[in-house]
Amino acid sequence: YDPVLDVHHRLPVAAALTTSFYAAPQVPDDARRLWDAACASAGYHGPLGLPVRAGRGLGSTLLLSREWGLADLETRLVEAAEASYEPTWDRQSGEFTWGMGLGEEFPRGQFNAFMAAAEVAGPGAWARLSEAPLERCPQVVGVDFPRVALSRAEWIDGTLHVRLAPLVETANERTSFSVVGVEPDGGWQALGSGAVAVESDGTVLNVSAPLVAVDIEIACSSPR
Repeated sequence: YDPVLDVHHRLPVAAALTTSFYAAPQVPDDARRLWDAACASAGYHGPLGLPVRAGRGLGSTLLLSREWGLADLETRLVEAAEASYEPTWDRQSGEFTWGMGLGEEFPRGQFNAFMAAAEVAGPGAWARLSEAPLERCPQVVGVDFPRVALSRAEWIDGTLHVRLAPLVETANERTSFSVVGVEPDGGWQALGSGAVAVESDGTVLNVSAPLVAVDIEIACSSPR
């Protein structure tokens, strides 16, 4: 319902598979009732006919089945996605996507986003993530993707932990990235690795490292 335009868009109950995803961390009891009704409308309580239609519903349902520990539904949804959604590794780009059976040149971003979120979901994870405080912290930017990706970028007690994941390891080549928003004290350095170079430019760190899979720790030697 749009209260500004005074328009009520009437949709089938199954459309609430996505609505319940957004509501789950805020009003979990109401979201669960809405989701149960949507699952019944979409036919998810019974045998899943194949192929499963492309959309956001299966991804959001898979995420919530893992959120709420519904192992039987989770198993059936995973089997349906494996059979219908074309999970594919692109070895050249290093990307994993779902083609959804749509025959399109590029995978659908929103559909893939729900499936990717479901891949990392677990009991209570969506609620914990939504309830966690949002604290400002320095950000890693300028990664040379897809030549290299980061499988980890995490601040722990003032130290930045980064793990490089190159598409192809090449020890005699280097890659770089930046960290913006750091304290401008000039005392930042890489710990335990002479091959990693860190240069401070005010509130920006410029980091250079070999193009290999490596763990990097960057800390300030003279914190304020």
